[in-house]
Amino acid sequence: MEPSHARRYNNAEIERMVAQILANAFPKGISIPIDIDRLVERHDLVEDIVTGELLQDKFGVAAVLISKPNGHFDILVDEDTFNVYSGRANFSIAHEFGHVLLHSQICSNCQTVEDAISLRKRIKKSYDFIERNANFFAGAILMPLRTLPEDTARVYEFLVKDIGYGYNLVPYKLCSTLAQRYEVTFQPMEIRLKELNLDNKIQMALRLGAPYLDP
Repeated sequence: MEPSHARRYNNAEIERMVAQILANAFPKGISIPIDIDRLVERHDLVEDIVTGELLQDKFGVAAVLISKPNGHFDILVDEDTFNVYSGRANFSIAHEFGHVLLHSQICSNCQTVEDAISLRKRIKKSYDFIERNANFFAGAILMPLRTLPEDTARVYEFLVKDIGYGYNLVPYKLCSTLAQRYEVTFQPMEIRLKELNLDNKIQMALRLGAPYLDP
């Protein structure tokens, strides 16, 4: 399928999809951080997560999706990223998993790394909504709606007791603390807090000098 025919998902649709995946995976309650490798490898369409040498150096990417003759996929992850930069690796794996669930027909001809890179360039040039959907999916599954607001409120309460109501320091330390807890890098956590409007709630609470945050 051509990228131009890809379905455009809105954020609410992706949130519902992710909520169902997490409910099935964690019937007794979500365990944080999400073990994305295990969750992905359990899916019927994913055959394996494998590492590849110099994927980042040669192609400038941390992971790509490789289609198999049986209609399944491998997620190929840069070896150094996987072994050293777990936060980036987690997001990259979740991003490619998003493509499996949202765009499998588009990725079905990516039988080599070169195929995957070529498709990525086409998407980036003219069909950026495909990447935005996969990025939102990755953020939603690694930083779930069911857990992140409450964790944000808990960390906020601790920080303002410890360091006061600094408009810049508290949001930075809060985002860093949550990124560490969820095993992602700073930027995806910062984006996720904005997607859930938690950044505005934090700033409002700081302006009011509120000791608690209403999630």
